[in-house]
Amino acid sequence: MKKSSAASAAAAACESMHDWWFGNQQGGWVSMGVILERETYGIPAGICYSMPCNVVNGRWEIVQGLKINAFSREKMDKNAKELLGERKMALGN
Repeated sequence: MKKSSAASAAAAACESMHDWWFGNQQGGWVSMGVILERETYGIPAGICYSMPCNVVNGRWEIVQGLKINAFSREKMDKNAKELLGERKMALGN
């Protein structure tokens, strides 16, 4: 049976809360939307961006040192630029 987009979003939210509460699988990581305190993987600080995170005991930290290929770099930079533009528009700057 196909899930509605609302059911898919609810399932994703539940899975995220599960990982945050119980931690993710050892040796793995999960993607989490986090507000960056400093530039990470070339993405500027101050925006909410999906990052690879490790979660242990309810605390998350961004996984460091992953290699980014050219295709992913292009998409990441494009998304960051769009988010910065949206923030600027929302704040009226």
